[in-house]
Amino acid sequence: MSSEKPLLAGVMGWPIHHSRSPRLHNYWLRQHRIAGQYMPLPIMPEQLALALRALPVLGYAGCNLTLPHKTAAMALMDDVDRDAQRIGAINTVVVRDDGTLYGRNTDVEGFVHNLLQAG
Repeated sequence: MSSEKPLLAGVMGWPIHHSRSPRLHNYWLRQHRIAGQYMPLPIMPEQLALALRALPVLGYAGCNLTLPHKTAAMALMDDVDRDAQRIGAINTVVVRDDGTLYGRNTDVEGFVHNLLQAG
């Protein structure tokens, strides 16, 4: 394992107990010997703004979003990727070095990749 500061990330949603993401991401962190933790973040919709603004303070590198937060979170970002703006939703929040929040939608990349693979 690296001696660097551990990577903290998670998946934010409500409810979140059903998500397999923490188990999957933590498995790959261990497999690649990356010091870090991917946490389930059960956040009710009325707590979303507070939770997102707490990410940099708590040392998180970012988080993934699931229902019901994908649309509401977009308005809370400091900056949003062009594809996400067109779609009207984000599924990934990146905490930048200066503490600002950058929203992306990686569903588009996966969808386009699959279309290209299918030919």
